Amino acid sequence: MERTDIVIGYLDALGIAQEPPSLALLSEITSRHVAAFPFASIGPRLRDELPLEPDRLFDRIVVRRRGGYCFEQNGLLHEVLEGLGFDVEYQLARVVNNQDIHPGLTHRVVLVSLAGTTYVADVGFGPKGPPMPVPLAAPAPGRFSVIEDTPGAFRMQVLVNGEPYTLYRFDRVRYGQADCELGHFYSHRHPQAMFVNNLVASRILDGEVRSLRNREYWVIRPDGEDQQRIDSAAGLHRLLEEELLVNVTRDEAARLFDELPV
Repeated sequence: MERTDIVIGYLDALGIAQEPPSLALLSEITSRHVAAFPFASIGPRLRDELPLEPDRLFDRIVVRRRGGYCFEQNGLLHEVLEGLGFDVEYQLARVVNNQDIHPGLTHRVVLVSLAGTTYVADVGFGPKGPPMPVPLAAPAPGRFSVIEDTPGAFRMQVLVNGEPYTLYRFDRVRYGQADCELGHFYSHRHPQAMFVNNLVASRILDGEVRSLRNREYWVIRPDGEDQQRIDSAAGLHRLLEEELLVNVTRDEAARLFDELPV
């Protein structure tokens, strides 16, 4: 499958017209992506093969609606943006969740340079992630910002109850596809990896975040949140298919449910 076909199919699926690169187009792509293509650990939990070739990512995320996590979602985003003429870079990060820790490079984002400003485009972090591009070390509207601690060392932050919360850290160094393959292999194959051990799925909509983690499901809005517990394979199947737009069979939902942590 040629890159042109991937770009056309991707934009068609999101209802976006092809235009020259701009911040408006980048913002529209990221916001529609996180609403339409679910973040999910279905593949690692079902022990699927998860190759990172662009045509396989397009088939898995756009055509078959199986969801995916950062190495998949942001891998597809990188391919599409580059095909549209955006100036993009690979970037790997360490997920810290506001802790003073130094984990491995298990998160992938896309750096996009536009009119002298570099932005983080990240459609693969899940329910806490930014639904829009966030400028590096510059004032940003909304809840998200990227802070430069020391030259070349950055933190992605989000406001939680009015306080800054660091999602991940990254250093501005050179990465490539081989580095992504290593992080991806750990993330979907290592017995201690988060996605191997937990069923997660989410969509970020306009005014609402839908988030599943194992047996708990939240719908989070500015005025509060609703929570429910998943108590059956049928309930899990309905939730994945109807609320989160993840395409799974009833047999797969039963497998997923049976293997959920208690």
